[in-house]
Parts: sequence; C-alpha cells; structure tokens
Amino acid sequence: MARLLFDYRCTRCRADVELFMDTPAPATTVCPACAGESRRRYTSRGLALTGQSLRAVAPASGGIDCRDNPDVPGLCHVAPSARRRLIARHRGDTDTYEAETKRQTREFEATGPAPLDQVISHGH
Repeated sequence: MARLLFDYRCTRCRADVELFMDTPAPATTVCPACAGESRRRYTSRGLALTGQSLRAVAPASGGIDCRDNPDVPGLCHVAPSARRRLIARHRGDTDTYEAETKRQTREFEATGPAPLDQVISHGH
C-alpha cells in the first residue's frame, strides 16, 4: 500500500491541508487544525496537458468511477469523460470544475455533440 499526498478542505474551519494518506485515500478525514471533517479535493493538479488538449487524469485513489467515489451521487450513470467535472462540483473544487468545463466546451466546439452512448453509461 502506497502513501501519497492528498488535498483536503475542512468543512468547519475551511482550512486547506495536504496529508499523506494510504491509497486509496478516504473521501473524508479529521481536520488537523480544528478536528472537524475534511473532505478530499480534486485540484487542477489532476489535469494534464497532452499535446494541445487538457485531459483529466484519474485521482491517485485509483480512478474516477463510482466505486472510488461512492459519496458522489449519479457518478456511475455518466460517461467517464464527464465524471471529473461531476466529482469537482460535488466536492466544491472550483478550479478543477472550471478547467473541465472549458475543456469540455472546447471539445464540443471542435467535434460537435457526442453520440448518446458516450454520454450515458453505467460502469458496473
């Protein structure tokens, strides 16, 4: 089991902290500042520039599917390309949410709407 650095934000004192956690990292943990609940954040560090396009990179916990993020409602019913944005919205991670929105908008403008089977999915 690997120990990696993960970002968390406290729901009580709003502190942003980086913690070394075993993988897969839990969705919540105790805030070291106030002992409140800290929720895992997915920041823009989870995005990678490949060629001329920005693409989502799976969180270090192992993936962006519903098994790795059981607290995100509806995640298993959307296409993998939309999951990163949904996770960011649920976690309140505005940086990743905005970056994914821009990426998806650029992709739509370049290729048009995706076929329905690429928009709706059920991963398990």
